[in-house]
Amino acid sequence: MKVLASLLIFGACMIVLTSAETRNEFLSFICKKCEGCKLIDIESFDEDGNPDFDCESKCEICVSPYCTDNPKRPECKFCEKDETVEDCAGRCQFGCTFCYKTTACKPKK
Repeated sequence: MKVLASLLIFGACMIVLTSAETRNEFLSFICKKCEGCKLIDIESFDEDGNPDFDCESKCEICVSPYCTDNPKRPECKFCEKDETVEDCAGRCQFGCTFCYKTTACKPKK
């Protein structure tokens, strides 16, 4: 009985540790993606306080021959193959608005 209880406690601890690692990996992935938004100018704010990022200018590079190299250049990492500037800008705006609002990647005080 003590062995079974010990195994259950050990299993529970392993699940908690694994979940924490998965959460940290996920946050690391998201925060790394959000770093790119710091390089995009905010043109204005809407009535809800959401920023309007200048994603169109950022995405115009995606259709240029400059971003067709393999491996991708760092400034082209966000470009998707055969994506229009409008689609890229929409994805960029959505992602950067999320990054602007989230507190997960901001330094803890």
